[in-house]
Amino acid sequence: MTRLALVLVLALLGALSRGAPDPAGTFRLRVGPFFEYGSREGVGMTRLAVRPFFAWERAARHPVDRDLEVVWPLSHFGWRGDAFHWRVVMMFWNEEDRTGRASGDYSLSIPPLWVNGRDAGESYWGLFPIWGRMPKFLLLEDFRWAFFPLWLSYRTGGTQGTAREYVLWPFFSLKHDPDATRWGLWPLFGTKHERERDSRYVLWPFWNDQTFHAHNHKGRAWMLWPLFERIDADTEQGWGVLPPLFRWSETTDGAFLLRAPWPLFERYRDPRESTWRMWRFWGMTHRGTRDGWWFLHPIVVSQRQKTVSQFVRAFRVWPFYVSEETVAYDARGNAREQKRYFRIWPFYASDYHEDDGLRRRALALFPIRGVPVVERNWAPFWTLYTATRAPGSDETHHELLWGLIWWTTKASEKNLGNSEQSASSGAAE
Repeated sequence: MTRLALVLVLALLGALSRGAPDPAGTFRLRVGPFFEYGSREGVGMTRLAVRPFFAWERAARHPVDRDLEVVWPLSHFGWRGDAFHWRVVMMFWNEEDRTGRASGDYSLSIPPLWVNGRDAGESYWGLFPIWGRMPKFLLLEDFRWAFFPLWLSYRTGGTQGTAREYVLWPFFSLKHDPDATRWGLWPLFGTKHERERDSRYVLWPFWNDQTFHAHNHKGRAWMLWPLFERIDADTEQGWGVLPPLFRWSETTDGAFLLRAPWPLFERYRDPRESTWRMWRFWGMTHRGTRDGWWFLHPIVVSQRQKTVSQFVRAFRVWPFYVSEETVAYDARGNAREQKRYFRIWPFYASDYHEDDGLRRRALALFPIRGVPVVERNWAPFWTLYTATRAPGSDETHHELLWGLIWWTTKASEKNLGNSEQSASSGAAE
């Protein structure tokens, strides 16, 4: 055991004293996966990590991004230009502008109990379920409550935004928006009037009906759950038995849908799309320039799309095997590889992008690619080998055991984006 420890110490000291060379203007110092320091001329320190306790990184973007983690995933601190945010366990802070030039918006939350902050210059706070207001909550523009579920209201954003109020949620609701009026005492009775349709339910979900009155879509639909459903309109005809299990519908523009039974089997087609689905077991689809099939979705998925300017191919057996490729075509039809990704989990991953260059690694234990916080804090512990190549370069730099052993190879111009031919090598002692 003592000899093993001595060998490890000597290896770490070797990596410390004779680390792999870095591009001109940069400096990097590593002690195995535990310590890393990096800097760049004109910028200063770019990375400092004492893993797994501490990691700090400055990204080469404008405005500059900075990230700091202390014993991740327990905490994270991030700077995005003038914005600042942090999380410590389940406490979240977000400050939109620290310069004082703007309104000084910020938010502090301890889900699901407490929230306070300032939005568009207006202060807010909330103590759930007693009383409160929370702007920009999930997909909502504004969310308010008082002695929940006694009363709550929300408003969605965008040009089609709506507002809704509930008393004794979810039983009584009112909806306010320019295109629709709604009244309901759920589940007994409810109505909704919109620009192109009227809807109603009685003893939901047992009876639902709709009347369509758009100039290009007139007719009626109803459902007596769980027995029957029917749609009878000038643009669509359909029947359903034991909804939503069995359904057939057909439209005047050539669309056809058959479920028998849902979700186990579904067939859909229209002038641009043809799809077969057998729930999560198997399916295939064609829509315009896109083709694909899957098995045990989302485990096995194959997709292809070819246009005049681009070809995209992807095949995965998640998480074990992933192969993706994007090829671009110029006006003369010449092909250029834009990006490529290949992974055999957990052993090996290769990622190429024409703007970022090439990066290969082994091992690749984390099944989700390119998660920055994992790359800073944990990936170095299992990344025993890396290979990198800068965009446009013909030289690939290889590192083994965190730079203890390194060598370079040159790729022929013909195979710059693909295979490599060995040209030179070196090793740190």
